Amino acid sequence: MQISKDLNLSLGGELREQYQNYTHANFGQIPASFTEESPQQLMHRIMVHADLRFKNSMRLFAQVNNTARFLNPNPIVSQVDQNLFEVHQLFVEFDLWKKGRLRFGKQEMLFGQERVIASREGPNTRQNFIGLRINNQFLRGQLNTFVVRPTQMHPGAFDDELANEVFAGTYWVRPRVLKGLNLEAYYLYLESSQRAYLFNKGLEKRHTVGLHLYSPAQFINYDVELAHQWGQFNSLDISAWMWVWDFNVRFLPNVFMGFSGNYVPGDHTSSDQELNTFNTLFARPPFGLTVALNITNTLNWSPYIRYVLGAKWLATARASFVQRVDVADGIYSPNMTMIRPLDNLSASIQNGICDIYAMDVNYFPNQHYSCQIELGYCQAGTYLKETGSGKDVIYFAIRNAIKF
Repeated sequence: MQISKDLNLSLGGELREQYQNYTHANFGQIPASFTEESPQQLMHRIMVHADLRFKNSMRLFAQVNNTARFLNPNPIVSQVDQNLFEVHQLFVEFDLWKKGRLRFGKQEMLFGQERVIASREGPNTRQNFIGLRINNQFLRGQLNTFVVRPTQMHPGAFDDELANEVFAGTYWVRPRVLKGLNLEAYYLYLESSQRAYLFNKGLEKRHTVGLHLYSPAQFINYDVELAHQWGQFNSLDISAWMWVWDFNVRFLPNVFMGFSGNYVPGDHTSSDQELNTFNTLFARPPFGLTVALNITNTLNWSPYIRYVLGAKWLATARASFVQRVDVADGIYSPNMTMIRPLDNLSASIQNGICDIYAMDVNYFPNQHYSCQIELGYCQAGTYLKETGSGKDVIYFAIRNAIKF
């Protein structure tokens, strides 16, 4: 909508409805306040935005959201389930210099394959931050620098608050360094007192450096990411690693065979002065929504087959065989909350976490409508059975989204 010669306004939004059905959610390990370990739920989301632009030099963007959960009798315990009404984004963006642009306010962020910073599209409520971000465009790349604080979301209306965390860093993107090589590199800093390791809370000052190498779309594709963390957690020195990979080959015009996985060690021993637990910061859920499991302290081998037909169809069938790496550490949820063990790290020396068999089918008939069907089966391993309820999980979901 053109308001004047130099001023344009666009309005839009998205309506998304998602039905989910769990059998033995979280492997049957539910809090005492829960009444149902195999719930079904309807996840509702509507987001509406206004985008006001003055020439190409200034922009004001505002977005409100309404997310809600129905049918499930259990208490809402996660900030991703429900956020009844909130200003999700509100920022101003303007040119600082010819190739530099500043964005200030409440905003989403995502980079690369979303292994450290994600918008969290899969769950019901998307992730946002408050602060500033500068984007510098170069002839053959871009550099993003930011200082933000994450938002701590609550299930009511206008009740969100700033999390007790400071997040800063720089993310460099350099496509086509060589003919078959794209490169991303980053440095990130997190200061937080909201996360717990080895049943202890405290002040965490964590630095992360990472390198992401990946190919353009071609006959043989690769995607490798390596990151190292250091810093302090209480009196412990942090030293942790993450290695993630994905390789695939096109063996039919629309079919790819692939092999992905990760190796992310945990804390090696509780008797030294080091913390080796890797913090995935603000990453997307790595195993989808079948199980709320992080890659921290896991070794995962994941073969898959993928079908791609233009921009309309995308289907993936995958198996993930997940083991614990270090017996001195537990396993974690995507928001870095310890899942197992519940109270005693020496409760088990077993390493088998789970085998996940999942399939998702995505259909995009046009730019306004999309549909996704997910089916997952997770077989609980020996470690889960020795540290609590270790029931197998079955997950089904269908998602419909309309953009307007």
